Amino acid sequence: MRTGWNSLALAAVAACVLGAAWPGGALAAWPESPVRIVVPYAAGGSTDVVARLVAARLQVRLGQPVVVENTAGSAGNLGAAVVARAQPDGYTLLVATPGPAVMNQFMYRKMPFDTATAFTPVVSITYFPSVLVVGPKVKATTVKEFVAEMKAAPRGATFGSAGVGSTGHLGGTVFVQSTGIAGTHVPYRGSAPMLQDLLAGNIDFTIDTVPGLMSFITAGTVRALAVTGKGRAASIPDVPDNAEAGIPDIEMGSWLAFLAPAGTPRAIVARINAEVDAALKEPELAQRIRDLGAVPTGGTPESLAAFMAAETAKWKSVIETAGIRIE
Repeated sequence: MRTGWNSLALAAVAACVLGAAWPGGALAAWPESPVRIVVPYAAGGSTDVVARLVAARLQVRLGQPVVVENTAGSAGNLGAAVVARAQPDGYTLLVATPGPAVMNQFMYRKMPFDTATAFTPVVSITYFPSVLVVGPKVKATTVKEFVAEMKAAPRGATFGSAGVGSTGHLGGTVFVQSTGIAGTHVPYRGSAPMLQDLLAGNIDFTIDTVPGLMSFITAGTVRALAVTGKGRAASIPDVPDNAEAGIPDIEMGSWLAFLAPAGTPRAIVARINAEVDAALKEPELAQRIRDLGAVPTGGTPESLAAFMAAETAKWKSVIETAGIRIE
């Protein structure tokens, strides 16, 4: 299996720039039937909520029903596989997250699709900043103090996540690798039990998306030390970003993007890209996304392909260094 998005990035650009026009004038008629958006997670989560908000606006702009379908399982791989096997006609799209689009290929011993060749990048949707938070037993109020406290602790630091291979697992791994802390990962079956143990002081820290931790930060039951990305998060403006906190190399966040099956005609990709990009600029939709703690993004297929190539290189190195493997 080829891994990574470098070859795919080149293919995506070529498809968008040099591909043949959609034959027979069909582009003018597209879409002639409902468009299906596959969310590779259960209903109700942040990915699902954003997908439904965007789908509602896309339906208006396209003049055809846009149906959201939840296909959860295998850290997003099952839903992604549905799209990878779909006809490349623009009627099936994947709401991709870092897992199935970038990270899983380096962790799972068996993948139901070849990540490097299965999809065509369409458009970036949102970015979810992540934040480093510590539990009530930690005394530190800054990242510098936290690193010193954990280095002095006999057991080092313990960090929790929603499970092996989750973004919290990888974010915590990057943090301990970069700071030289002796860190132990504690995986849980979801975010809820992990947060219960964090609140009880049974683990020291976690790195998760701002929306997932916002209520605890606001309530003061956890302490936010740094947003793990460039720039502060609008919903927690008093929390320093990674550079301000002294950890500029730790850039961790989640993101959503539309991917189409490989081979989707460039004219259809361009049409979807243009409609989604325009919808994300609508003040009402943009504000509703911001209210979730996310940042609307947009952009071209080429910029998404380049971004995913960079993400692939980064997380391949992290995962292989940490030796993370999932059966």
